[in-house]
Amino acid sequence: MATENSEQQGQKVEIEIIGSRFDKVTTILEAFKPGDKRFIHSYETMGIAPRGYDQVKHNEIEVKVPARLHNNVLDMNRFNLNRPGGGGIGVSIAIYFYAKVKAIDAPEIRTSGERPLIVTHFAHIFKELLGYPGGFEIELYDHKRRHVGLGSSIGTMCAACIGMNEVLGRPFHGWELRRIMGYHSCEETPENDGFLLPAFETGIGAMVGVNGGWVVASDDLVLVHRVELPNTKAIIFIPEVKSIEDEFCGKETSAESEVELLLRRARSMDAMQSGTKAQIVLFDMLPAMIRGDLVKIGDALFDLCYLGSKRAECEQHGDFGTPIYQYINAFRKIGVEITGMSSVGPTVFALTQKEDVYDRVLSYLKSMNIAESRIIETEVDNLGGTITEDGVERSFTNDNWLKG
Repeated sequence: MATENSEQQGQKVEIEIIGSRFDKVTTILEAFKPGDKRFIHSYETMGIAPRGYDQVKHNEIEVKVPARLHNNVLDMNRFNLNRPGGGGIGVSIAIYFYAKVKAIDAPEIRTSGERPLIVTHFAHIFKELLGYPGGFEIELYDHKRRHVGLGSSIGTMCAACIGMNEVLGRPFHGWELRRIMGYHSCEETPENDGFLLPAFETGIGAMVGVNGGWVVASDDLVLVHRVELPNTKAIIFIPEVKSIEDEFCGKETSAESEVELLLRRARSMDAMQSGTKAQIVLFDMLPAMIRGDLVKIGDALFDLCYLGSKRAECEQHGDFGTPIYQYINAFRKIGVEITGMSSVGPTVFALTQKEDVYDRVLSYLKSMNIAESRIIETEVDNLGGTITEDGVERSFTNDNWLKG
């Protein structure tokens, strides 16, 4: 791995990708400033028809977007920093991002609240793509749980994009916004030095952020199927694992370690087992979703937890994944219908429709001396993102604007 530094362009890291013994190439992880046009992709690259903005609403738009649990990536050989995809499984949870967006005549981007670098970059993206001469005022707040598998970065992008799209007269459909987010996914550098880093994106965060519920996606940011999980409670907690200590002690950047994980061992594991994973999704997961069978959905996800890239993600937390798998296995024994680890972790979750199981999970965590500050009690969000305009809140469910 080679590293270069430049005050103007930020850090550049070359990382060797290993998908198998015969699949070894190099990708570039380069830091950039918000608005850097080298990191704004064309319509042609994203597969979207060019267009301009339709109208400008000068009233303030409020956006609420649920967070996501990213339960599995189907094949990490299908994505890279400049190519979103890979497919996956995810669910929307009632932990929210909030944004207030307003179009202004001055060609300025004024941000307040949290995640200003990400918000500013996406404002530049909208201005560049649409030829919009004006500016934006954007106030945004995330859920404050960052780099633990709860999608703080993609949720920020989703809330900002929905708001800007709304004040400009909805020039983009929902699936087009998903592609814009996918190709421009990014997060702040761990050094918090005013730079951003490109990030991997499967589209799951945008799918559940807008649509809510439980989703299965295929490659190229395509939503395959979505179902609601009615009356489903969620217990989410963040285990104490060594990987968190390393990240916040500065032993290595979270970005570098995550990139190396995803482009090396996880890719190699998916090269061997993505076919088995796809078969489980097609023959077990999707039929269970159509039947509304929470137990069978959970059975399929449990099998996926021990295969391919998800196994590599769990193992990165030490002791061959024991700190993660001990909780997943315990939840299964307690009777939890769906359990797993979100994204690269270490967040572990339990989804259940049974009150007694819910209570037993909380009792178990208490017996393990898990601090209350590490436990989140919430539920599955089946509504998805909402827009509030002139005091009226509406969702996108069954809205023609989604279109896939």
